[in-house]
Amino acid sequence: MQAISVLVADDDPFIRQCIRHALEIEGDLQVGCEAENGLQALVMADRHLPDVVLLEAQMPRMDGLEAARCLRKRRADVCIVVMSLNEEHRQPALDAGADEFIVKGCGCTELRSILRRVLKGKSLPVSE
Repeated sequence: MQAISVLVADDDPFIRQCIRHALEIEGDLQVGCEAENGLQALVMADRHLPDVVLLEAQMPRMDGLEAARCLRKRRADVCIVVMSLNEEHRQPALDAGADEFIVKGCGCTELRSILRRVLKGKSLPVSE
């Protein structure tokens, strides 16, 4: 079985490294590329064609919400998950075309489960 390719976009390199570690530990999720802002995420998504794009809601140059809107117009097939420390970004993220919203700080197991579920098209509300 081919690994699920993930693009991780967050302006904090430590967060990107932690997410990479959390996702790749079981082997079926593979972080194929990373971005530090929304503009870079769009370029990387076009270049690498990931299965899932994980976007931080607040980033410099272009935030994750605008990146989600642009990405949804470019690639209707890609799964988009927006993450934030702030719950108030949930509805704007979904309105921007995200398939799911997660609050940063969810557990590693929950993060992997959400990405797998979204990819399978079985997105359900996340329990807080």
